[in-house]
Amino acid sequence: MEEAHALKEGKYLDLTKEVKTNGYEAKVMPVEIGARGFVGSSAYRLLSKLSICGNKRTKVIRLLAETAENSSRWIWSRRNEKLLHKD
Repeated sequence: MEEAHALKEGKYLDLTKEVKTNGYEAKVMPVEIGARGFVGSSAYRLLSKLSICGNKRTKVIRLLAETAENSSRWIWSRRNEKLLHKD
């Protein structure tokens, strides 16, 4: 997940610079959530920065994990459908 985090951070460097050049503040905070619902520590850090903690943070983390799992399951169940492929 650390590699994914670094890639995502680098992906937005140019945009962040442009936003700052135009007089705004910007901070890139990539979040990694695995297809099987593993929520990386980056999500906890982001929620803390947003002052979401305690029971609310637990609920958000659970929702993120469930959403990732459900989305992955949905994609897998439709893996043979033509609409999902670029053919």
